[in-house]
Amino acid sequence: MPGDSGPAGRASGAERRGRTGAWALIVLAVVVAAVCAGAASGGWERLVSGGFDASGTEAARADAYAVSRFEAGTPHLTLLVRGHIPVDAPASVRAGRDLTGRLARAKGVVSVTSYWEGRDPALRSTGGREALVTAVLAGGEDQRVRTARRLVPGLTGEQDGLWVEVTGPARVGGEAVDRARDDLVRAELLTAPVVFLMLVFAFRSVLAALLPVLVAAVSSLIALALLRPLTAWVDVSTFAPNLTSALAFGLAVDYCLFLLARFRRERAAGLEQRAAVAATMRTAGRTVAFSVVTVALVMSSLFAFPLPFLNSMAWAGITVAVSSGIVCLLLTRAALLLAGDRLAAPRAPAGDGGWEAHAGWRRWARLVCRRPVAGLAAALIALTVMSVPLARLQAGPIDEQILPAQAPSRAAATSLTAAFPHLTPRTAVVVALPEAASASRAGAGTYGARLSRLPSVRTVDSATGRYQHGRRIAPASAPARFDRPGAGTWLAVQAGVDASSPAAGELVERIRGLPAPGGTVWVGGAAARFADTAHTLRTSAGPAAGWAMVCMAVVLLLFTRSVLVPVKAIVVGTLSLGASAGMAVLVFQDGFLAPLVGMDGRTRVVDACMLLLALCVAFALSMDYEMFLLSQIKEEHLHGADNREAVARGVERTGRLVTTAALALAVSVGALTMSSVTLLKLHGFALAFAVVLDATLVRAVLVPAAMCLTGRANWWAPARLHRLLTRWELHGTGTGTGTCISTSICHRRGPAVETDGGGADADRIPAPAERGTDHQPASGRRSIPRRGRHRP
Repeated sequence: MPGDSGPAGRASGAERRGRTGAWALIVLAVVVAAVCAGAASGGWERLVSGGFDASGTEAARADAYAVSRFEAGTPHLTLLVRGHIPVDAPASVRAGRDLTGRLARAKGVVSVTSYWEGRDPALRSTGGREALVTAVLAGGEDQRVRTARRLVPGLTGEQDGLWVEVTGPARVGGEAVDRARDDLVRAELLTAPVVFLMLVFAFRSVLAALLPVLVAAVSSLIALALLRPLTAWVDVSTFAPNLTSALAFGLAVDYCLFLLARFRRERAAGLEQRAAVAATMRTAGRTVAFSVVTVALVMSSLFAFPLPFLNSMAWAGITVAVSSGIVCLLLTRAALLLAGDRLAAPRAPAGDGGWEAHAGWRRWARLVCRRPVAGLAAALIALTVMSVPLARLQAGPIDEQILPAQAPSRAAATSLTAAFPHLTPRTAVVVALPEAASASRAGAGTYGARLSRLPSVRTVDSATGRYQHGRRIAPASAPARFDRPGAGTWLAVQAGVDASSPAAGELVERIRGLPAPGGTVWVGGAAARFADTAHTLRTSAGPAAGWAMVCMAVVLLLFTRSVLVPVKAIVVGTLSLGASAGMAVLVFQDGFLAPLVGMDGRTRVVDACMLLLALCVAFALSMDYEMFLLSQIKEEHLHGADNREAVARGVERTGRLVTTAALALAVSVGALTMSSVTLLKLHGFALAFAVVLDATLVRAVLVPAAMCLTGRANWWAPARLHRLLTRWELHGTGTGTGTCISTSICHRRGPAVETDGGGADADRIPAPAERGTDHQPASGRRSIPRRGRHRP
């Protein structure tokens, strides 16, 4: 028909093509998700356990040296063998030797030390009914865990009249991974219905609530599929899929809430559906893109730590951030083109507030902006008080304490402590002398005697014998175990200190500072590994924090054209993370309110890696909230609102979105506090507390109060830098010839006014007398009074 060639026909054709393309995109997303699911499912066996110790340290070299050259070192499995009759009885000896032989012949076992082989009195209890058998396993930490998982079922329980319990690092690691996997699945199943109901309430639509679920599912599958080829080059932790799913869900909720809220506002402003979608992608879509870049850069800061666990978490965070952003932008656009107003809240109010605004948040925002000094002081005091416990943080290595009391490996460790009280506390230290081949045995003996005089040292075993308090108390039971031609030598130091205690760290430093035969000494063992890892974390924290802060400052500078806002964001983020870390120390290390997270007491120490990961993820998500709040404040400022009015409207519009996203994520990850593994409890609590704290006290009080006090300085930048940023139009709120915030607003208000300077009003859009409905003050609402010297 002739009419088909007119504007209406062309618009109808464009709409049909848009809907066809949207359906094609959704079908493509389903196909990609299915392919990625198949690809990801084949990579589970490649994921590795552990990775919490720093790589390339002196302790790692010492342990590897003892295993490779002498088939010895600190044991990875400890068997507590108990009999109804004394362990020296003929029947017990036969059964014990048979158990020792089976363990020594097993694949993956490097060496075995047994009471029944050397009759070492240190391996027999004072009562004479318990004995110890220890084993050194081959390979890295993940291989040792797999070996222990294969061997333990055939070694425990009744064994020819003897009762055997197994503990040790490899056994604890395997049990922790198995329990963590089950607990994570249970937590997700329990929280999924609750979180979905929260999304339905937040989105006011079942269809809209399904959108972030779909985005999270597709993006997490893509990220997991991308992680699979990485397993050929780097170690990827077994916890990586869990971080992927949690972060994908959090980002999906954030991005979908923000995009849908913008779409509803554009529709309420009078734009037809396709134009509203375009305006949403130009404005909120750019904010999402900036957020994706920020999250990925923040997660990349974990590469500064040479720990395989944290490095694998960095890869997982980067892949899921990028995939979540791309999938969300594409699928949300397709869903908006297809579903249209069915994604909008029923009876969504138009006007100044919009769907995302709420009367409660409106009153709160204006209260904070009227009393910024009081709000800022209260927030700073609260954050400072919560940060105080961080000063007494005591990190520690992973041991059986991360498991519940009824866990087999922890129960075995408890039984071992009861049967061998003289060995508790105890830590084994490996002292390797790789260049001592030319030294005489007398020199090695003298060195061993000197080591035995050090504080906390109980005994020192070497090729020349056993030493205690500077004297040789027994000959060597197996000299070849410590000294081989051309291989150097090593000594086994038994210390009466806990591996995580400051005394253990001091002992390691004393040994390293003691002159040794051959000149070179490497100190290994659990205490040395933890000391080296703690030192690595301390020295790497500065570069990691610096990278994250610089990246965040640059992105926020490009996003806001402000010099002060990035500085404020860094200070606020530091305060928020310090408060979250302090509360984690208070609950887990000090035991305050421990029953709330399912603990019967304090843990004495906190795992630094898991706490660091939780804080990094929280910081990345907090940048989401920062972007959403700043984008709204900036938009209001550009459209004529003064500083305080812009801040108040920004909090009013984003308060509900940010708190909804934070609460949904908090419920999801907070369920990890029900886990039986302390590591997951710590991660779940720290992450949930951090995001809720940031979304409430920080974004609803501290940030708006600070921005009200700084006034026009919020938007200041040097003139040359301001012109450069304006030319790039990177912040998504451009004016003049650039892309405007909202097509409807630009059409109503006319062109922007640019000035030559870089001041606060350089790119403000002058508001005419007749303002559009998007910014018309609500009936009966008073404007915010301007007071004192902080008047914008």
